[in-house]
Amino acid sequence: MKFAVSIFCTHLFIIEVVPYNISEVGLLKKDLFGNYDRQVLPKTDSEKPVNVSLSFSLLSVYELDIQNQLLSVSAAFKISWKDELLTWNATKYSGLNELTITLSLIWKPDVIIVNSEGTRKMLTNNDDNHYVNVNHDGLIEWWVYVNLKTFCRVKMKYYPFETQTCDINITKAYLDDSSQILRSVDDSFSLDNYVPNGEWEISPIKSDRQTFLRSKREISGMQWMIEMKRGRLFYYWNFLMPLVSLSIAGCLTFILPTKSNEKLQLSIFVFLANGILIRLFNDSMPSISEETCLFGAFLWANTLTSGLIIVLNISITSLFFCKSPMCISNCCVCIKKCCKCKQITHCFQCCLNENHPEYTINEDKRCYVLHEFHERKRKKVHPWLQGECKLTYFYYGNSNDDNRPKNNIGWDDVSRHIDIFGFWIFFAIHAIIYAIFLTLILV
Repeated sequence: MKFAVSIFCTHLFIIEVVPYNISEVGLLKKDLFGNYDRQVLPKTDSEKPVNVSLSFSLLSVYELDIQNQLLSVSAAFKISWKDELLTWNATKYSGLNELTITLSLIWKPDVIIVNSEGTRKMLTNNDDNHYVNVNHDGLIEWWVYVNLKTFCRVKMKYYPFETQTCDINITKAYLDDSSQILRSVDDSFSLDNYVPNGEWEISPIKSDRQTFLRSKREISGMQWMIEMKRGRLFYYWNFLMPLVSLSIAGCLTFILPTKSNEKLQLSIFVFLANGILIRLFNDSMPSISEETCLFGAFLWANTLTSGLIIVLNISITSLFFCKSPMCISNCCVCIKKCCKCKQITHCFQCCLNENHPEYTINEDKRCYVLHEFHERKRKKVHPWLQGECKLTYFYYGNSNDDNRPKNNIGWDDVSRHIDIFGFWIFFAIHAIIYAIFLTLILV
């Protein structure tokens, strides 16, 4: 009983919504397509072209292949035109004012994608699988859902913090402007149906009329411009932050003691790590690039700096273990005085050829112990110096003090002060490189 009631209600609903029967649909198709030729332009006035309106809707962005310069997207086209040969009076067919038919029965607009990858440039290959809606006044609407792969000329100057603009160009294959004209419904399109992509941020799509050459003849067409801004968070954590860490590690090599082998080992490690980052970056770049990539130049600048750090650390190590008894020239003494404050400099002064009665030279620690001193010269040593010399009191004399040993230093003293120079010089170099990079790319 319930089943019979449901069938009856469904029958009433169908009768109310569809006031015409199948025979009227068949009769309308017979009247419309009895003498219809889909090879003929659908117009009564041969001097006027067929106006074809196009609307583009971006559904998703799959990938932008930087190396092959190909954009893969999913999109929907709404193509509408007026077929003057497919009009009827709806009252003669029980109010039937719309008809759904296959595309293979009617004239199809000449639309191709110029910059499509491969040989497939048509929107469809099989018209039997596509349906259109035909209105009683001849207005036809055709929705096409396609997966496109088009050529996109990428700009590598600001990669991977760049904004790319890819075009989808549409024109005619065999008709000219006197037979068919392509028009865009709107100049810009919303992204209401767009599925967000984690890598790219899409701006509103814009359209413009373009002129293309075909057999040395100008043919009008349409161009949709897709502006995509790459997400930066991934490259911040996978490229920029490791570079900052390696730059800091390179500067800290000058803090390590020269006697330890880790000084040169860390320098070489930083150099090799920069080389690996360059290799990873180059793998994502196209083989031929017309522009110089600023981020690539930034990577090479860091690698060159790490190489100079290795050279300087090798020189510092050689000076530290130098056994020459010759005293250092006065210019080295000036460098030493510029590196540290006056009191700490005096703490480490050495006199290799001087036997002063008031001092005992500890050659292992290269510090001077004061046996007889006045109360005004008695000062407690800083805690961070106690671990170096293991002394409680040091002599802090001035340059005019006659009891102070002569101002002679050894090669190891020079190497320690070059370490300080190297730290601040390369710290400043890295700061300048990063400031230039942030100014050119990230701002």
